[in-house]
Amino acid sequence: ANGGRVILKVAASHLALAGSRAPVFTVQDVVVQESGTLQVVAHNLAGDSKTEVFSAQATLADLAGWLAEWHGRSRTVFVDLPGRGAPTPFDCSNTLAEWTGAVLPLR
Repeated sequence: ANGGRVILKVAASHLALAGSRAPVFTVQDVVVQESGTLQVVAHNLAGDSKTEVFSAQATLADLAGWLAEWHGRSRTVFVDLPGRGAPTPFDCSNTLAEWTGAVLPLR
């Protein structure tokens, strides 16, 4: 039963599979705010940048969803996290904080 849920999450993810055609975004910064939220600065290949604030519990699926929405013409995206590589759809449940090594304040 649990395996089925995992497959559904992976299939619903906006993270692109290797070999597929999808836009590429680079995450330049993930900054932990005083409130414990994560401020993300991302760039598309045209060099445009955008900033978004995510909760401390935000996942890579949340990040990819935001980037796909920004792109507007693709359901899936590749995300380049310098120093960490590119997550796959199987990483979709990992938190953004864990994946980037962001140190969240203790609550």
